[in-house]
Amino acid sequence: MKITLLLILSCFLLMGGCDSTQKSAQPATQTEPVVVIEASPEPLKEVLPEENTDAHKKLIFNTKLSVSPERPNWVLFSSGTYVIFPKGTSKDDMRKSAIGLLQRYNNEPFKVRKSPIVKGWVASSPKGIYNYVALAQASSRLATNKELASIGKQNVMKDKENPIIVHINTPKQ
Repeated sequence: MKITLLLILSCFLLMGGCDSTQKSAQPATQTEPVVVIEASPEPLKEVLPEENTDAHKKLIFNTKLSVSPERPNWVLFSSGTYVIFPKGTSKDDMRKSAIGLLQRYNNEPFKVRKSPIVKGWVASSPKGIYNYVALAQASSRLATNKELASIGKQNVMKDKENPIIVHINTPKQ
């Protein structure tokens, strides 16, 4: 039994083993190195050239990455302000409630956290109003939480003055 196993193992190793990158029969020229690509990852949508992307599409994409997948119901406004709702809330109720919450916003203080996936921060108020602050809006990567909270407040105030809903997110059925 041990000898049979040894013979099979040695044949396997002599035939190339489990190496998935088989060498081609043609020798490579001296100027061209042999490159083997096993799999290419799908590019992120955020990597598209900025001149070819609509500002709202990028904002929607970044907000989707910033909001937890466990909280799929939310409404996004044009300056990055968003409001999250419980599961099962209808689109019409979310739209009306989001505008109402935004209109009742009274300059509450914001807490800031770094978004774990995208290049930006999320400013949040105690009343459940959030704002995505993009890296491009900050003065630098080293902006303080106070500066970022101020940018978030300014964005919320813009959305309060001119509430334009750019996306209502609901779970896919």
